[in-house]
Amino acid sequence: MQHLRQRFKSPAADKLVRLHKNIYLNRSDPKYHEKVIAYLDPHSPEAHYKLGQYFENNDNIGKALQHYKEAMSTYPSPYYFPASGSIRRLTKENAPAIPEPQAASGTAAPRTKRNGAAAGLKMLLLVLLFINVLLLALLYGPTAASKVVSAFMPWSVGKEVTYESVETPFVLHFPYGEPQKAVEEALHKKALQLANDHPKQTIVLYGVASGVRNADNQAVPLNDEQLKIKAFVVAEYNPAVDTSVKIRFLHPEFQKLRTTAGAQLIRTALEAYATDHGSTPSSIEQLFQPYPNNYASYMPIETITGSAHVRTVFDGSGGWVYDARAQDPARRFYPNVAWEGESGTTAASTSLPFEPITVTIDKSAHLLRLNAGPVVLAELPVGLGADGRTPDGALTVLERVRDPQGSRPGAYGTAALGMGELAIHGTSDEASIGANRSLGCIRLTNEAMSALYPLVPRGARVVIGSGGTGGSESALVLVQPELLLPSSKDGLGREAEETAKHRVFHWLG
Repeated sequence: MQHLRQRFKSPAADKLVRLHKNIYLNRSDPKYHEKVIAYLDPHSPEAHYKLGQYFENNDNIGKALQHYKEAMSTYPSPYYFPASGSIRRLTKENAPAIPEPQAASGTAAPRTKRNGAAAGLKMLLLVLLFINVLLLALLYGPTAASKVVSAFMPWSVGKEVTYESVETPFVLHFPYGEPQKAVEEALHKKALQLANDHPKQTIVLYGVASGVRNADNQAVPLNDEQLKIKAFVVAEYNPAVDTSVKIRFLHPEFQKLRTTAGAQLIRTALEAYATDHGSTPSSIEQLFQPYPNNYASYMPIETITGSAHVRTVFDGSGGWVYDARAQDPARRFYPNVAWEGESGTTAASTSLPFEPITVTIDKSAHLLRLNAGPVVLAELPVGLGADGRTPDGALTVLERVRDPQGSRPGAYGTAALGMGELAIHGTSDEASIGANRSLGCIRLTNEAMSALYPLVPRGARVVIGSGGTGGSESALVLVQPELLLPSSKDGLGREAEETAKHRVFHWLG
């Protein structure tokens, strides 16, 4: 399992399977294959074949046949022939028995001979038919021949056929809020044009919402792998294999979860500001001031449209809405998009309740988990206090500081989240991670702390205990959460000074 750019491995990593770039599930989850169909690929041959086996084992032949047939809808596939065999077997087993007339012993031998002759004639006709089809295929080129051979060869087990081609990736930019139909038409047209310019290659177009459209709607070669993760739609086209342009919109529900996490981060910071000052800030920029008023480090991206722009009224154009006069935290800050709620398509403010960012420390597992509601933003190994010096309880992040100075250089690493006498901070003593060596503070490696720090606002809850970190092993895990943050320098808070140059901190260490 990848976390935070593949730098840290969670103890639960071996139990999880990568379902998508940013989503993981536990393979032992009884609903694993159903979730693959729901979140990844509704036509996954593996998932449908496994579900067919499940329903067959539970004597639900109707549903088993349904999933086996769906598994056969994808060809070539290693599950095509096993699914076909299962369908034939189940159909035969469940067909009504037809009694055959009893033959006299004297007529058994002639009938056997006639059956053998008929079978031989059928085989000869099949061979001749196959040869004729193969000759016709050869006349129409190697591609057609390869498809015919794959379809007619009587493989005894499933055989996966692949077509080797060069993949040529491009990026096509779309303005925020571009209608889906317009996106589909643009991708389709562009894929056909690129296929003419790059024959015998697989064209892959990544659609990215960036607020601007390329000049003359031109697709540009992909030179930044991060754009693959930020893409909201992908189109693939290889006319040598398939004459259709395949367009996939990438997990709108997952983008909704990431947007939810970004909203809860800023809401948590706003509540902390209101607690300290008696009212919410008149401007959202007041959250991103130099230390000690750095309630947050960045304005997260609203990932459905890819915008970090903040407006004062809702217009559905993307980004965020901040209404300083609203009393309800959910209506004070929310995504400037409409999405499906319990009562239909509504503004996100009416269907996204406030849940503060929470850091949970599982002392028994030496594990830190960062949650934004049901979304897990990070899971990181930690070091704890010797002789039980890290106490159980619920605390609050009261200050955030980069490069904190202690009684000795580097005592608190690259960053710290202060909670009174205790802190969550970095350390260069990597051997202490996973052990009980500190004086009571919670330690992370410096790399882990640098990645965690911008995702934890002031006011975040910190719950320390033993025995569990909340949530199930099959919960959605949002990896690479730094993608919530703007990549350009126009994001709010990126220039704020978050160090305390003239202060020495005295946390337990």
